[in-house]
Amino acid sequence: MVSFRITRNVAVIASMSAALCVPALAEPLLQPSHQGNVTYISGGVGLDEQNALKADAHEYDLAISNSNRAGQFTTGTALTIDTTGGRSILQVSKTGPLFYAQLPPGNYVIHAMNEGQQRTREVRVGRTASADIHLIWPQNG
Repeated sequence: MVSFRITRNVAVIASMSAALCVPALAEPLLQPSHQGNVTYISGGVGLDEQNALKADAHEYDLAISNSNRAGQFTTGTALTIDTTGGRSILQVSKTGPLFYAQLPPGNYVIHAMNEGQQRTREVRVGRTASADIHLIWPQNG
């Protein structure tokens, strides 16, 4: 009788533990966002988020990473992506260290700001070619 209760209790605990893990497995770590006809995703704080983003990187044609001069990832970069004609197509107030966007093919100007510092980069996104930008910010003191 005691053995039956122990076995039953172990089975109940195991099934409860499995049930608690299922929502975490079913829900992706990060969800893509949409602004106009642009889909983007941002994050990368912690190894789990970095790995999740890098696994989905092939779905995006623009990659932007942010780090300081020591090579440590930085967060909180504000991004604006404009066409070369000056039309703004995306504005994100705070990005993680990794940012990926799916843009229509064309030429773009990336405006980035982090802790009062600005960076501007021009990129070309082709039908089959992606753009990769690495922004280096002053080291936090």
